[in-house]
Amino acid sequence: MKKLVLFDLDGTLVDAGGCGRRALVRAMKELYGIEPKFEHALISGRTDLDNFSIVYALIKKGKKPSLAEIKKMKAKYLELLPDEVHASVRSKKYNLVPGIKKLLTLLAKDKNFILGLGTGNLEKGAQLKLEPSGLAPFFSIGGYGEDGHSREEMLKAALRRAEKKFKTHIEPGNVFIIGDTHRDIVAAKNCGFHNAVLTTGFGETQKIQRAAAELEARDFAKDFTSFCVWLGVKTDPKGVKRGSYIMPATAIEHVFFSRTGIDEDRLKMLRIKKYEDLESGTIM
Repeated sequence: MKKLVLFDLDGTLVDAGGCGRRALVRAMKELYGIEPKFEHALISGRTDLDNFSIVYALIKKGKKPSLAEIKKMKAKYLELLPDEVHASVRSKKYNLVPGIKKLLTLLAKDKNFILGLGTGNLEKGAQLKLEPSGLAPFFSIGGYGEDGHSREEMLKAALRRAEKKFKTHIEPGNVFIIGDTHRDIVAAKNCGFHNAVLTTGFGETQKIQRAAAELEARDFAKDFTSFCVWLGVKTDPKGVKRGSYIMPATAIEHVFFSRTGIDEDRLKMLRIKKYEDLESGTIM
């Protein structure tokens, strides 16, 4: 049975040195004469369509952009992005996340795995950002920023494309999402997918912890074995610290929560399938 693994891009596959943010800020200034000011956390983990609307509202005092304005912003952003990607490469601020190529190489050799992108970047933007990395050939399908304003829409689009391309049905329990922000975790859970998060990307630590991913890892090098066990590539070897990853409803939970001191509310959040099942309906 096929397993679909969807990777976020920024902070998960590569650290592109902030090229996307710079291109977005430049695009808004060139189009509207105003340089938007905002914290990176505002746009991190969202889709580009969502970010265009958010930043537009910042400089237009809450006004929502029309479809024509969105089209203008998209075109200008993609026009400026290549220069910003090259600037990150030239300044040596463009780097692969440690261990990612090793993991992708391992998974690509296994016929049971389909590798794809689950990124808020526009499809063309994702291609531009990935080009210097050499990782693009690993991914046969993807969900992208133009698939909708929410990450849930983007992830579901990726699943539909995988099923169509490979002519197979993939159960939600065989879809694995890997990202670097709480929004990746939230979207995956809301779709009923497995979820893992890197803690060294662009996410906010408190919100990542609150979202309670199945697996929290530093990167793919330090936590390579944990990812292999989580994905089912390897069985749990002797010596792996069981508290470094979570499998619901097992003794591992007890060890993990005792070690970290995380409260019962987060334990409940680990077990839920959708955040709407919480009384608050939100992680914060």
